[in-house]
Amino acid sequence: METLRCLISGIPQNILSDIVLNIVQQHENIEVVDRIADSEELDSILKQQSIDVLILGLKTNCLPDFCRDILNRFSDLLIIGLCNDGRMATVYLDDVSSHEIIKIIRTFGKRTDR
Repeated sequence: METLRCLISGIPQNILSDIVLNIVQQHENIEVVDRIADSEELDSILKQQSIDVLILGLKTNCLPDFCRDILNRFSDLLIIGLCNDGRMATVYLDDVSSHEIIKIIRTFGKRTDR
């Protein structure tokens, strides 16, 4: 399985950021490229490195304008927005195909891990 390159950004609570980092690092096919506190650095990192997944701390479940710009420039990027102190996650994909919609439904449609 191909290694996914992940960037963690903008999670204001250090303990939540540490938990997310720990969870992601436990999987051998996910490489955490960097963890940054300030989303102002996102643009330069995304230009310099190949990132597959951006885990982003959000205040609400609405995608901020700067993320829309990022998705327009990096259409293959998966953005996972964590809000409500990490109890809610929103997934943002650009240019979603019907195959991807079905895959999302099958993956998350019946959550038995609770």
